[in-house]
This record gives sequence, structure tokens and C-alpha cells, in this order.
Amino acid sequence: MSPKTDLVIKFLHVISWIIFIALCYQTGALIFNYAFMQFRVFPPENQYLILDLTELFTQNELYFGILFGLAIGVNGLKAYTFYLITLIFQYLNLHKPFSQEISRLISKISYYIFAAGILGAIAQGVSDELAKQGFPVTNANQQWNDYSAFLMMAAVVFVIAQIFKKGLELQSENDLTI
Repeated sequence: MSPKTDLVIKFLHVISWIIFIALCYQTGALIFNYAFMQFRVFPPENQYLILDLTELFTQNELYFGILFGLAIGVNGLKAYTFYLITLIFQYLNLHKPFSQEISRLISKISYYIFAAGILGAIAQGVSDELAKQGFPVTNANQQWNDYSAFLMMAAVVFVIAQIFKKGLELQSENDLTI
């Protein structure tokens, strides 16, 4: 492996860890905000509000809980996806790139990306319906407005997972003939 390739791999590994940590922070902040608002620990104006649904909270706590739960779910799935990406870098061997573990991780990543996209689509539908009913949910869409990109990404990563499975079969056949 060339030094340039090694540097790029290490850089991507660091970037994936940074994104994973940022998504964990965001998911944790959503969980704490939800809990603090439910139990009225702090007034809403004193909280770190990634998702400001305080007006919805005062109007309807059930809808507030549903939207916050969907936001936590979408962000949690995104965070776990990036955790799986960091695992790929731990198992990556460019001399024998097609390993069972890498293939399994890529398949799992495609499933979790798909789940994040589906959950985002559901959240978008719920949010749109609440907005039609006059509930204040305008800033909620920023949490899942990328759901269509996640659905497309899931399809692409699934195809890559299938290619990896075929590459693993070919690599094992090649090892048997040598």
C-alpha cells in the first residue's frame, strides 16, 4: 500500500470518528432535552435546543413525544451507521480487501441507512400532517429532510454489499486454486 493511500485511509477513519461523535452528541442532546422537558427539570429557554418544539409541547405532549422520538430514532440510526463505518477501517486489509467481516459490515450499513431513510420518511409525513392541522412543527423538518438521500444511499450501499459478497466468493475460489 502506498503512503498516500495509507494517509487517505487514516484521514477517512478520523473523519468517520468525528462524524460518529458529533451524531452521538446530537442524539444525546435530543434525549436529554426530551427528558428535561417531560419532567420539567429546566425551563425550555434554558436548554440547548437542537430541535425546538416547545410550542408543540405546550399544545400537545403526545405529538411532541412522537416527533421527538422520531428525531431521536433517525439520529440514533445515523450515529450507529457511522460507528459501523469506523469498524470497517479496523478490519480493512487492502492486501485482501474482501473479508467476511467487511462484507457483513457493509450489509449492516445498508440496512441501517435504509432504516434511517424509512424512519425519516415517516417523520416527514407525520410532521407534514401536524403542520396541516396547524401545529407548530416548522423547524422539525431539519432533523429528517435528508431521508430521500438516505434511501438512495441505502440502495447504492446494498449494491456495493452484493459486489463485496461476490468478490469474497471469487477471492476464496482464487485462494483454493493457488
